[in-house]
Amino acid sequence: MESIDLVPRLPLIGVPRSALNFLIVQLVLIAFAIVMDVSVYLPLVALVLLVPLSFELGLVLLVVSLFVDYHIWWYSVAVLFSLPFCFSFFLNQRDIRWNSFANPMSIPLFVYGISILPSFWNAVEPIKNIVLLFNVVAFLIVFYSLVVALRTYEDLRRVVAVYLGMTILNGLNVILESIVGGRRAFGFAGIMYVDYAGLGICVSAAMAIVSRVKMQFVLIFVSILLAAALVLTQTRSIWLATLLTLMVLGAYAFLRPSVAGESRTHLAVIMIGGLMVMVGVGAFLFSSNPEIEKRSLELGQDKSLGVSERGEIGSSLTSRLLIWDTALNAFVAHPLVGIGVYGFPLESAQYSRIPAFLYRRFVAGLSPHQTFFAVLAETGIVGFFGFTVFLFVLLRSAFQAIHQASDERGRKYAFVGAIAVTYCTVSMLFTDAWLWGRGIILLAMVMGLVMANRKIAARSITH
Repeated sequence: MESIDLVPRLPLIGVPRSALNFLIVQLVLIAFAIVMDVSVYLPLVALVLLVPLSFELGLVLLVVSLFVDYHIWWYSVAVLFSLPFCFSFFLNQRDIRWNSFANPMSIPLFVYGISILPSFWNAVEPIKNIVLLFNVVAFLIVFYSLVVALRTYEDLRRVVAVYLGMTILNGLNVILESIVGGRRAFGFAGIMYVDYAGLGICVSAAMAIVSRVKMQFVLIFVSILLAAALVLTQTRSIWLATLLTLMVLGAYAFLRPSVAGESRTHLAVIMIGGLMVMVGVGAFLFSSNPEIEKRSLELGQDKSLGVSERGEIGSSLTSRLLIWDTALNAFVAHPLVGIGVYGFPLESAQYSRIPAFLYRRFVAGLSPHQTFFAVLAETGIVGFFGFTVFLFVLLRSAFQAIHQASDERGRKYAFVGAIAVTYCTVSMLFTDAWLWGRGIILLAMVMGLVMANRKIAARSITH
């Protein structure tokens, strides 16, 4: 990535860059900060104002913004940060051409985008739905910016390093909070950290398999540290998503050992050793913290799925079932095109058949908490078809990149990327956080890294 001064012309839009252009950008960002009433965060605002000067700084802050558990209006900080990140991209990238944005995901994204449009037919407050669609705009900004701007393997490695670094810091925060407070903790990143940790475990484990021996020990230690933090969050669904992804990782690496450049015996030793240490750490945490053991076993108790006369529930699964019942009613009411993209939190009251006090306590204002339920309820069968096409092409492209890489390094990077995409997809079985907020920005980053790696590999073939 090369940063350039403000004088040359940007081929894509054909306007000269000058001090005036830069000043306008700064004024827009200052006005944005004032309107959003974030003046109390002046040091952070000052840092954001420097983003147009350096795309590298913007990229680091984009990763950091994922760990900021703060919302302005309906948007997370990560979603809003896509705007200065977009400014930084256009001000600092040279030789941009339309074909620089080309990648295998463009057509599936277009198909999915078209498939959700009919859902507006049933939207009660379409203006709010449109406003919430800025989540998708932010996704597209981040995704396409990374596809174009990341041009070397070192660029990819730096992004992953910053992400893992932040995930480790938050993991240490979780461990400290758990030891000091003896309670369920998520660290400074909030509830989204469970997916950050799950993805971090899978990525660091995949990197360990394809790395040299010295780095393997470091990466296995990172995986174990993040696994300990994830156990302490007491989030069972993400435990399962992480385990399923690690099973895919192990099976693929064992069936195709050429990816790692190691024998099956060596891979088996690494995977079994790492798994045994993880199990040992998990067993220690379970025995030392009764709350973790209690939470992990509560689904096996019949009474945990009930609702008391006072409206108390035995487990989080019960609250999910109440939400899913409402989502099912919404889908049955409008099976073809749904109730409106991002419309469930706005319109769920019309489709609830549970007592009002339960609805207000466990459903009102919440999303369906499961990606495929959310897509079906909000965009119907038409939207679900578009989303399925999108996911299928994403998974196929990620794994195809492993075989299409021209060198060993590209093949290893592609393997790590494919495992990251696998985790995102498996996690969708348990949460819908990948469709909005910080989750959709993280998904854009994972996809951007995978597609950028494909372009780097293709460039290596042509040269």
